Formats: sequence, structure tokens, C-alpha cells
Amino acid sequence: MPIIYINVLLVFGLGIVLGYSILLLCKLSKVGNYKIRIGLALLIGILTLYFQWSAYLGYLINEGLPSLKSYIRTLGWIFYDSIEKEVIVELYHYGAYEVFNTQVTDYALLFIWFLEAAIIIAIPILAVFRYVPLPISDTYNKFYDQYTIEKDFRSLGSGELTAYRIHTGPAVALQELEGGKANRHSKIKIYYLPQESKQYLKAENISVQRRNESKTEVDVIIKYLELSTPHAKELLETFRHRKDGFQLL
Repeated sequence: MPIIYINVLLVFGLGIVLGYSILLLCKLSKVGNYKIRIGLALLIGILTLYFQWSAYLGYLINEGLPSLKSYIRTLGWIFYDSIEKEVIVELYHYGAYEVFNTQVTDYALLFIWFLEAAIIIAIPILAVFRYVPLPISDTYNKFYDQYTIEKDFRSLGSGELTAYRIHTGPAVALQELEGGKANRHSKIKIYYLPQESKQYLKAENISVQRRNESKTEVDVIIKYLELSTPHAKELLETFRHRKDGFQLL
């Protein structure tokens, strides 16, 4: 397999690892603000790209992996006239690998470099955009406790309509819902912190394949619908529920 294809796989793998690492870091440090999370993803992506290039250039210059001391000592190469910059210019003109027996140089190589940089920086940012963080209390700097109602409700339809009905009268709305089937049902989760004036509800449709229970599809119908504390408390008092443990993500 040509080295360029291996390189593409490695770049995607690095981007995915960075994405999950940033989500985990934000979870452990209780960072819920999207602007801070995106800024952190951008910063870590750029730093990782720089450290990766520093290691690669050190490998070429030393004709092998540089020592940790040598690597750290040369990390500032971008700020002064250095051999690393000369190596980059040589790579640009003469290339580092071939595609279909053609040496990749000049603008084609520059395009690949920019593409790799975009992947490493963009994947963590996309991960932050797609992942909805668990509710956090800014006042008390802690996550809301998560409770799952044990009853399996029927699969829910329109998210907006269901959210409206639950918001206006949560306990009554859920009591009116029929029970779900073993392989197709919905689960309701309550995020509750008694000290706070607002609580949250999430509803998920769950589909389990009859012949393969390990294949389960989860479709979030309602994401963190805001409830008043009395309404959330009423739900927990009305329905049997369990308190969920710590979730890594």
C-alpha cells in the first residue's frame, strides 16, 4: 500500500482520537460553553499539527527518531532560521512520496499538506458541534444527576409536538403514553439538581433488532427540554426510576 494512503488513514485516526480526547477533557473539566469547547478544539488541533510536523522533520534530519531532549530543544524552529524550514522547502520541491509512480511535489504536495491540516483541525471541532454535553450547573459547578424512568413508553413521533405536550404537563403527558414493545420503545431521562430552578428531560426512541439484540439504534427525539423544578420532581415521584452512574461521555 502506498505510503500516502497509510498517511491518510493515520491523519483521520489522529483526528478522531483528538476529537474524543477533547470531549473527555471538557467532560472532566466541566466545560459546557460551546465557544470555549470550540476554541479548545481549535487550539489543540493546531498544537498537535505543529508537534507532529516537528517530530516528522526531526526524524528526517536525524535519519531516525530524535531523542526527547533534542525534540524539545528544537520545538521553536518556526520562530527562527532553522534547518527544519530548509527541509520543508526541499520537500516542497522534491517531494516525499509517490502516487501512481509520480512524485508528489509543489502545489499538489501543498494541497495534501493543507488537506491533512484541515482534517486534524476540523474533526475535533466537528466532534464538539455534534456532541451535546450533559447539563452542567454553572452556579454549583457540577453535572446534573441523571435519572432514567424504568417504564418503556411507545415510540414517540414528532419531537416538537411531544416536547410541547410534555412541557405543558409532563406527568400527565407521560401517563397518557402507552407502553412500548420490547424491540421498539422510548426511554425518558430526567436531569435533576434540586438546588437549580430549571431541570431537563431527554427522550430517545430505541429500536432493537429481533435476531441481534447487540444492534440497537438510538434516536434522540427531545434534547434537554427545560422543565421547572416542581415538574421534574413530580415526574420522579410519579414514575419508578433509577439513578444512572457516571457517564464518561
